[in-house]
Amino acid sequence: MKKLVSLVLVLALVLGMASAMAAFNEEGLPIVTEPFTFSLMVDESGKVEDKIMLPILEEQTGVKVEFQAFPYDVAKEKMGVALNSGDYPHVIGGWLLSAKDVLQMAADETIIPLEDLIAKYAPNLTEMLDSDPFVRKTFTTPDGHIYTIPYVIGEPLATFKPYINKEWLDRLGLEVPTTTEELKKVLMAFRDEDANGNGDKTDEIPFSADANNRHLGLMAGWFGVDATGNATYSYFAMVDGKLSFAANKEGYKKFLAYFADLSREKLLDPELFTQDLAQWRAKGEQNLYGVCLAYGAGDFLPFDEKGNTPFVPLPVLTSSEDVKPIYHRASYGFTYFPTQAVLTDKCDEETAKVIIRWFDNVFTRDNSAQIQWGPYDICQKKISDTLYQEIDRTDWPEDQKKKYGWGNLFCQALPKFIRLDMKLVSDPDAPPKYDEMKTGDELYGPYLNEKIPFSWPVNEEDTKRAATLGTDISDYVKNQLALFVTGEKDVEAEWDAYVQQLDTLGLKELTEIYARAIGAEIAE
Repeated sequence: MKKLVSLVLVLALVLGMASAMAAFNEEGLPIVTEPFTFSLMVDESGKVEDKIMLPILEEQTGVKVEFQAFPYDVAKEKMGVALNSGDYPHVIGGWLLSAKDVLQMAADETIIPLEDLIAKYAPNLTEMLDSDPFVRKTFTTPDGHIYTIPYVIGEPLATFKPYINKEWLDRLGLEVPTTTEELKKVLMAFRDEDANGNGDKTDEIPFSADANNRHLGLMAGWFGVDATGNATYSYFAMVDGKLSFAANKEGYKKFLAYFADLSREKLLDPELFTQDLAQWRAKGEQNLYGVCLAYGAGDFLPFDEKGNTPFVPLPVLTSSEDVKPIYHRASYGFTYFPTQAVLTDKCDEETAKVIIRWFDNVFTRDNSAQIQWGPYDICQKKISDTLYQEIDRTDWPEDQKKKYGWGNLFCQALPKFIRLDMKLVSDPDAPPKYDEMKTGDELYGPYLNEKIPFSWPVNEEDTKRAATLGTDISDYVKNQLALFVTGEKDVEAEWDAYVQQLDTLGLKELTEIYARAIGAEIAE
């Protein structure tokens, strides 16, 4: 009798597994032929039931997602409680996990490796991992596994850059400068002449910069060093494959001296270091800037109704014949976030397969376009796999505009894949609008340096120490830059003391920590 019962149980188990296998489709849609639900925790301030794409995805796949969605602070607390109690969902996503969290959960086997599942069941995820030489490397942890679902968005090669007012140049009969000396002469003309044509020779501001992203160190590239302060490794750069700190180099000193000279000549915005974003934009909208450092010219002077702007990217300038100019590389065509979603050990093999395919379906071109710009035939029309036409929403009532707002399309903190070739236009038959990012990439491409590679934290002591040292040194450099440029400190007289203080703050130790983290030698 016991043998018969055992046989029945084994048979039932086998039949159950066969049924589960039969319910899963390795390709095509739906993903499952029988009802299937998985749980997902994410930080989300909006209501999940308002997300336009979620029911569309459920209809496509046959998979229902049981969301545990809360505002970030609440979600962070609930995740901690869930992990401590062992009662956590199949997926944890959004901005909740750090790189350190992922590595610890991997070591504890709380999350599962995904590379084999991706290779077998996820062609879009595979495309994402192969989208540039650094994506797969970024998402591969030191133990050789991929534990996170990539979040990748196409990004310009060079982001923040100076833009020059071409209308002002044309009005004054000037050419776009190509050297630092030529730029100074142009800025002086902007200062002294009625460059904006309003009859007032005193309101022009020759040079300004985004109040929230005052990355003047980018201009040190004109003097041969990359001293940007907007990266994880602030004021560090790669030089011939080696890690180098830039803000104590001779080229950086020359950059400071040059901008201090511009300040003495009253060529810089007098509120450069004190204004807020609203003040900066207000002056830009009044057409008061000759040159302005920003992500895009539209950030401080909206494009006109034809999609045009008087501003063009200022070329990378040459400062002397014996210095090769460079510029900070923001990306290799994509930006990616390596900790946006993990599958926990609550997933058995079948559940993991379904979830990987669910995310892979999110990353199709059609779903990617609708997650980013809204559903077809309501917010946009699909012209091709790369071109989409925006439907005019001018006359929509406010509640409808809110309903189809970007934040209500999808849980945007979850992974997605927005390819660089995907474009949304208002009129596909109209001449292409001016693309300042494309123009900038073409102009800056030959001068872009190496990008410091992403690294997973492998040493907790190093990570904590680097956080302290990095903050102290970055804050010091930023503060001293303002003092040197405004003339409160003299670059020549006080340079040695500045460099000595960097050493006192632990620059050598920080450089060694960063070099270990990325596996690079230290430049001389």
